[in-house]
Amino acid sequence: MATTFYNSWVTQFDTMLRQTMSQQRSLVFSRIGPGAKHSGVSAVVDTWERAGNVLLTNIGRYTDTPVLQPTHDRRGAAMQTVGRAIHLAKYVELVRALLNPQSDYRDMLARAAVWAKDQAILTAAVGSATVVATSPTTGQMTYSSQAMVSNRIIGTTNTAVSLTTIIAAAVLLSKASVPTGPQARTMFYGPGQLVDLLAITQASSSDFTNNRIHDQGFDGISWEGFNWVEIADVVDQTGWVSTATATARATILPMYDANSRAMIAMYNEGVGVSTGQEATSEISPLPTRNYDIQVYVSESYAAVRLWEGAVVEIIAKEN
Repeated sequence: MATTFYNSWVTQFDTMLRQTMSQQRSLVFSRIGPGAKHSGVSAVVDTWERAGNVLLTNIGRYTDTPVLQPTHDRRGAAMQTVGRAIHLAKYVELVRALLNPQSDYRDMLARAAVWAKDQAILTAAVGSATVVATSPTTGQMTYSSQAMVSNRIIGTTNTAVSLTTIIAAAVLLSKASVPTGPQARTMFYGPGQLVDLLAITQASSSDFTNNRIHDQGFDGISWEGFNWVEIADVVDQTGWVSTATATARATILPMYDANSRAMIAMYNEGVGVSTGQEATSEISPLPTRNYDIQVYVSESYAAVRLWEGAVVEIIAKEN
């Protein structure tokens, strides 16, 4: 294989891979508000601070100035680096990629980078959050864990999601002073919950809504104060045999059991996402593998639930 031709392909493939990673539509990270994103993080643990809400009070003439003393909360996101590589046999896969640089290899790696970050965000939304406390005398930081508060988890295993449950999630967010409207709130659901959502009369009937969900589906609509986003598991699309289902490579929305999955209702700035390194690729030959080509993609990030009122987890039947 001509060195000049190979070097030209490496440059072209690498450039196109980076472009594809930046253009891939993220279903979760794209919903995170700008105030909940840190970029260029170099620390091992990125810290997020939040001040509690306060109100101005009435003041009289010639009186002392009232002092607002909001509570402060600090949370930590431990940075992690993720990466994977694929090997291209130089006389088989590489030749195919040379003929078609806009190949499945490029798209597969780009999607893998996006899915991994989305999974980390949703896991952090309903997982245990790291709380950072700082000693006022020594400045020493200590770390503890905050699980989801039990009254922020609603619904019942193996039970179809209902309008009542969806309204209850919206009410819980509103009672926590979360801004209202689909621009501020997102509901993440799985394909296995779609059949029960479509069965809700108030969602599907034109008597109640202008959404034509039997034409366009649920994904992307605004309903009950949420923007609805469908999150599917990552499956091996080549793994179909007979009538079997495809093998799940990764579960994005948490499963409780074989028949129950989580839906996540959240404020778009309720989960902080810290990015240390954007998804990047490296291409090199492997001397120990007969000089086959390795395409390696890695990124560094972390996520943490910033405050308990910002997220509600709904346990719903998985069809």
